[in-house]
Amino acid sequence: MKALQYAQNASDLLALPESCIRLRELMDSKTASLDDIAEVISLDPILTAKLLKLANSALYNFSFQVPSINKALLVVGQNQVYNLALSIGVAAAYCKLDTSVIDLERFWEQSVNAALIGKYLADCCGVKPSESFYVAGLLHNIGELVVLQNDPELAFRCQAYDSETLPWKLQHDELGFTYAECGAELLNIWQLPDIIVEPIALQNSVKFDHNRLPQLIIHLAVKLALANQHPELYQTKHLIDPLVLELLNLSQSDVLKAIDFCNTEGLFLLSVLNPRISTIY
Repeated sequence: MKALQYAQNASDLLALPESCIRLRELMDSKTASLDDIAEVISLDPILTAKLLKLANSALYNFSFQVPSINKALLVVGQNQVYNLALSIGVAAAYCKLDTSVIDLERFWEQSVNAALIGKYLADCCGVKPSESFYVAGLLHNIGELVVLQNDPELAFRCQAYDSETLPWKLQHDELGFTYAECGAELLNIWQLPDIIVEPIALQNSVKFDHNRLPQLIIHLAVKLALANQHPELYQTKHLIDPLVLELLNLSQSDVLKAIDFCNTEGLFLLSVLNPRISTIY
């Protein structure tokens, strides 16, 4: 099967939460008010609690408390609130899957690492909205869950990468496509914006262009997340092309700070998005 077929087969189980669909509809409407949007969020107490917890975290670093959904919409912005709601909703969808075949701890850690690093790098580069890079990082490996839903044995085999075989190379050998390509197909089915989907689809491309900063940022975030997740297998200097840093006008110091931010905030984000995983630490 091709990547699109895998995504279509898994789209029923890996469905975009209804609250996210309704939020997008309201945000695209010319008549919906801030109160209408806040009401949809407030109908889900778990979503409300997690959203406020994230809005008051170091991800935004406000000098004041954000006490309500309406306030979050004002200070964080509607699109950023939608992206946070999307990431929380998708995390809930993950829990519907039988993940006994894959290393769920590894999957979540790497996803969260890429999310935090992506947002930090976007802020460093002055590319807005940086929250889109957080979402793209969080969803960069959702193709693994698509394959898991279609063929658990193949998903299991694709975990067998090592220092000589990069994950996306192994995926292509086993499947004929990568998790990046497969995940992008699912996100297209969800009708997510190109600023999220395209960098995910191109995360492993080595065709670097200074006019495509979102792709460069997610490429770098994903590679740094992989090295941070598997220091015993990969060194950053072997995964990162210096040209990417040059095109983004980033230094090695920026890279180290991005990783430090990820390591500092990662456990907190894991506890918000997937408490089942964070309890093992």
